Formats: sequence, structure tokens, C-alpha cells
Amino acid sequence: MKLKLSVPQWHYSMLLDTDRVAVFKEAIEQTVKPNDIVYDLGTGSGILAMVASQKAKKVYALELDPITCMYAKENLKINDYENIKNINLIEADASEYNFKEQADVIIAELLDTALITEPQVPVLNSIIEKGYLKENGKIIPEKAYNTAQIVIAKMGHIYYDEEVVSKSVSEEILYDTIDFYKINKEEVSYNLQFKLNEDYNGETNLGIRLNTYTELTKDIMSGSSPMLNPPLIIPIENPVIKDNIINLTLSYKMGGDLESITIK
Repeated sequence: MKLKLSVPQWHYSMLLDTDRVAVFKEAIEQTVKPNDIVYDLGTGSGILAMVASQKAKKVYALELDPITCMYAKENLKINDYENIKNINLIEADASEYNFKEQADVIIAELLDTALITEPQVPVLNSIIEKGYLKENGKIIPEKAYNTAQIVIAKMGHIYYDEEVVSKSVSEEILYDTIDFYKINKEEVSYNLQFKLNEDYNGETNLGIRLNTYTELTKDIMSGSSPMLNPPLIIPIENPVIKDNIINLTLSYKMGGDLESITIK
């Protein structure tokens, strides 16, 4: 399946992340069945909606941003393939839109590390609360696993650990599992404890690295990629270390952006 795609500049890097696109394409092709009703929430370029439409009876492709929606409309027009009539592109907030029929499959690619800066959780909470997913319906992705680890922070502000990798000085621990079939708390707080390892040499410029692993289906798991949940570093101000142990409380709002993060 080859597509011609036009997108805003800020969306271009997502399409260049071939691992991100490929893992969602595989999950959709395995999950969507003939005659399925599919929601693609936050459709962006429309690429995942077009993948789903190869089998689906109908795809509701929702996009909140009017500029991105305009590009998606153009993409649907320039990609002349058999099932394009199955896609209903809608400029709307997915958490507020009143769907006319329930979904067999919901695609929600509204992800970011720890689910902080994107509205994955509030949008799916709204969808589940309103009963828009059919009984035994599927959500892509199904779960997210959030982990944390102490590192030597290279900057004094929050940053993504991509081109410059911060040295780890503790084990990576799983601190939460988010099941998207359930209603999840949006404002969360976690009491975490870390034991510093032998790589720790008394540095005080410590940070906590958050990682998210995504379970798209029971058979497909994805780690981070450049545009899918890159590791996030949050500096720890005045860390209290006793017997090489750090205890801290990590709080944030899922969908609340980086400004919602606090560490005590």
C-alpha cells in the first residue's frame, strides 16, 4: 500500500518515523475485520484511517486541528483507491463528538511519554463513558506501561532523552499500567523508591527518566522511537539521598502537558 501524503511541517517528522507508522499499520491490519465500524481519533494525515479502510465498512476519522484536517482532506483526495468512500473525515474534538453508531475498533494514536502531553486518556475516558465501543470491541493501542529510572541529568529543565542519552544510575521500575478499556484517573501521583547503583558517584544533578512501552495488541508491543514516546527526563531539585536510596513523589495530569509535572 503506497500513499501520497501532504502534512503540516510539525507533522512531517511523525511520518518519517517508519517504526511508529509500521507498528500501527501491523496492528490495524491484524485487528480490523470486514464490515467493521472504525474510529480513528486524532487522524492527523489520515494515514491510519486509510489503512483501516482497506477492510472496514466505515471509518470515522476525527481531527481537532483545522489545518491538519485540511491536509487530511487533501490526502484522501489525492490517494485514489477503491475504499476511499468508506472514510468520513470530521473536524471535531473526539471527546465531544456524538457518534451515530458504535465502533468495533477504535484507533487512538494520541500518545506521548507517560501520556502527559497528549489527550489519549481523557479522550478514551470520554469514549468509554459514553458507551461508543461495542461489546468485545478493540482499542489500538490496548495498554501503556510506564517506567521510571534515576539518571544523571544533562540539563536543568525537562527534556527528551534522544540524541544525548543520560547515564542511568538505578534500575528501571514499572510504576503504572494504563488499560485503555477502563476509565483512568487523569490526575495521578506515585510514591517511588530507587536504589542507586555502583555507577552513582555522588552527583547531585539527578533526574528521573520516564519511559512508556505500548501494547498495541496482545501480540504487538512497541518501545520508544523518535516520535513515539521518546524517554522524558525530569530534573530533581535538591535530591535527598540516604543510604543510596531516593524516595520521591511524582505527580502529573495525563493530557495536562509538561507544566503539570511535579516532583517532591
